[in-house]
Parts: sequence; structure tokens; C-alpha cells
Amino acid sequence: MQPRLITTVSILSLSTVTGITTVITGIIPQLKRTFPTVPTTMIEWVVTIANCSALITLLLNPRLTNRWGLRPVVISGLLISAIMGLIPAITTNFTVIMVSRLGLGLGVGLFSPHAISLLTHSFTGDLRARLLGYQTGLSALGNAILLGLAGILIGLSWHAVFWLYGLLIMIAVGVACFVPEPAEPAKTTPTNQSTTEKTRLPRRQWTLLGLTFMTYLLIWGVQLKLPSYFSARHFGNAATINLTLAAMNIGGLLAGLTFGYLYRYLHRFTLTLGYAGAAISVLVLWLAPNANVAISAAVFFNFIYSYTGPYLVFTSNTGLDGSQVNVLSSYLTIATIISAFFAPLIWNGLGHFGPQTLTANVLVWIMLILGSLAIMTGCHQPRKEA
Repeated sequence: MQPRLITTVSILSLSTVTGITTVITGIIPQLKRTFPTVPTTMIEWVVTIANCSALITLLLNPRLTNRWGLRPVVISGLLISAIMGLIPAITTNFTVIMVSRLGLGLGVGLFSPHAISLLTHSFTGDLRARLLGYQTGLSALGNAILLGLAGILIGLSWHAVFWLYGLLIMIAVGVACFVPEPAEPAKTTPTNQSTTEKTRLPRRQWTLLGLTFMTYLLIWGVQLKLPSYFSARHFGNAATINLTLAAMNIGGLLAGLTFGYLYRYLHRFTLTLGYAGAAISVLVLWLAPNANVAISAAVFFNFIYSYTGPYLVFTSNTGLDGSQVNVLSSYLTIATIISAFFAPLIWNGLGHFGPQTLTANVLVWIMLILGSLAIMTGCHQPRKEA
């Protein structure tokens, strides 16, 4: 027997907030003006640091769900995230804001993995497959809507954007009222843990993991610098920046929906297309004479670049056994998370090398690296076609 509609909606609502840590990306210029003595790297860490603290609870998640159950862990994570996410709405103390963002990440690490696992445990057959497909789209759509709402709230003040974290309380209530504890929650036995720890990955997978880290590092560079770049070039106000970020997520959603079709024809050149197209779009963004061109370039960047992620995940899993797939999934998650931590450090460091402003120099570096990756992946001939 499949769950009720209200249960399905409550479970799917988790997917709409898995990217809620980045909803404040558009307020980076306002934070710089509010805290002029705080280094740019620290300001950008306000956005990304939650991804790093989430790694702690992501790693502890199997043990916590084994002991307390999946549903209590999800509800606790949502409530912790809501409380920590709302704190910056009522304070101008930068240290308090940074600590609250670390706390937000701890909560996100508790609930975000279960946007998928609750679907797996609660549904069967074709409905499960269909809902898992919806999950990916809802994640991008939810992030786009949240960024759009942020663009409206920022008209009041940058503090108001943090009110969006109150939505997590509503989702926690929905899970508490309508989502039962799965009959057979996912558990990791000591034997499985030992097997996982001893599982080794082929050298090719380590290369793909490194490429995944670099790929996400590059997209973080664009997303973190885009608000400052728009502000410096006078390409609209804070609301324009947030709506652009929202539109970029819609572009990513469209890429996800068309990836399978494109891969069927391009195979390994799908990755090359992603890097080359992204390099061209960053060049157009850098040269943009007005806001319309800049917005179009930013949206196209996220669209074309979003072909790289699915390709890397799909290809890196090819030819692995079950235990290797589990280990690789963990490493892929870790690679994407730590890229968020290193992005402000690396890009603000490289931004000092170049003839223009720090932000403009970063875009040049990103363009050059993307172009190099396009050439390398286009010329590289793998031993076996994925």
C-alpha cells in the first residue's frame, strides 16, 4: 500500500530545501558594506561554511539513524537548521552569524540525505522511480523559488532574507504529522562498515573524483563572485542578482532533464561541451556591455555547465561493484562539500593576480581553467567508452 498524498507531499518537500544554505548568496555585497573590516573570504564563507559543517553530521548520519530512527533525525535536523538559520535575522554580530551558519550546516547534514532515502523506503515500483526523478527537479526548482523570494525580501533588508529559514519549521511539522517511521530504515551493520572501509577504488575513479572537486570549485567561483561583479558593473540591484541566481537554477534544471538525451549522442564529449560552453559564457559575462547580456550569460553558464555533474557521477560509477559504488558516493559528496570551503580561499587568492579588479580577475582565471579542461577532455581518449 502506497502512502497518502499528504505523506508524499511532506516527503517531497524535503527536496525543495536541500540547497537552502545558498539562498543568501545574493546578499554578499550588502554583507561587505555592513562589515567593511571583514575580509572578503570570510564574507563568502558565510555562504559556504554551512556545507562544510554539514559534512560532520553527514558522516554521523548512519549511526544516528540506527540509534534514534530516520524520522526523529530528519525532524531534529530541520528544527536545528531553522533555528540556526534565523539567528542572523536578529543580529549584526559577525561572529554570531558565522557560528549560526556552522550550526545550520549541522542541521542540514541531518535531513538532506533523507530527501532520497525516505522516498526509497516509503515507495515501491514505478511510483518510486517516478518520485526519485521528481526529486532532482524539485531540488533545483525549490532553490530557484527560494532565491526568487530572497530577491523580494532583500528589498526590505539583508536581515529579511534569513526569514526564509522559517520555512523549515513548516516542513518539520509536516514530517512530524504525516510521515511515519519507515518499517525498514536503512542500517549499516558493523560488517558492512568494515567492508566499506576496506573497499578500494580504481585509479580512474580517483582521477574523476579530482575532476569533480575542480568542477564544483569552478561553479562556486562563479556563483560567489557574480553578486559582487553585478554590483561593481551596476548591472541591477540586489533583487536583480537574486533573480538571476534563481534563473540559473532553472537553467540547471533544464540541463538535468535533457542530459540523458544529449549523452546518448555525444557520450564523452558531453563533458567537453559542458566545459567549453561554460568557458564561452564566462567570457561573454566578463565582456558584457549591459545587464541583459550579463544575465543571459550567467543563465547559459549554469545550463551548459550542469551537464558536467551528471556525466562525472554516471561515468565514475561505471564498472564498479556494489560496495565500491557506496564508497564512491560518499567520496563524491565529500568532494563537492570541501570544494565549497576552499572556493573563497582559492579564488580570492588567484584574484590578486591580474590587471583588473579581484572579481574580474577571478572570472578570467575561471575562463582559462574551463578552456583548459575543455581541451584536455576533448583530446583525451579513454581506454573504454563509458
